[in-house]
Amino acid sequence: MRHWSEEDPWADGDPGRIVRPYTVTRGRTQSGHADVELIALITTVRPPTRAQRLQPEQHHLLGLCRRPTAPVEVAARLDLLVSVVGVLLGDLLDDELISISSPSAVGAPDAHFLQAVIDGIGSL
Repeated sequence: MRHWSEEDPWADGDPGRIVRPYTVTRGRTQSGHADVELIALITTVRPPTRAQRLQPEQHHLLGLCRRPTAPVEVAARLDLLVSVVGVLLGDLLDDELISISSPSAVGAPDAHFLQAVIDGIGSL
């Protein structure tokens, strides 16, 4: 039997994907764009060209955003930090592969809608 101090604290039967965020963002912590709101809607505008070399995460992001999708949902589905998704979104925006619709441009939901959401969550 091994002593607890000899055990590897990082050992796991199924560690999953181990990719550090700075690897995905190439060391960047911010995009060149203003922060994207968490509830903004991201939509894929066009597929990348062969000359545009995208990372696998960016390809997945484009696939997820064929229908308008919020950055928080993208982050959850890709199992990435929201800040990492923000950097990837900035790159895709620079390449004109996505569009971002700010919720403030659409308008704020009315009080009845918000109450319906609260009631729906409460019933769960």
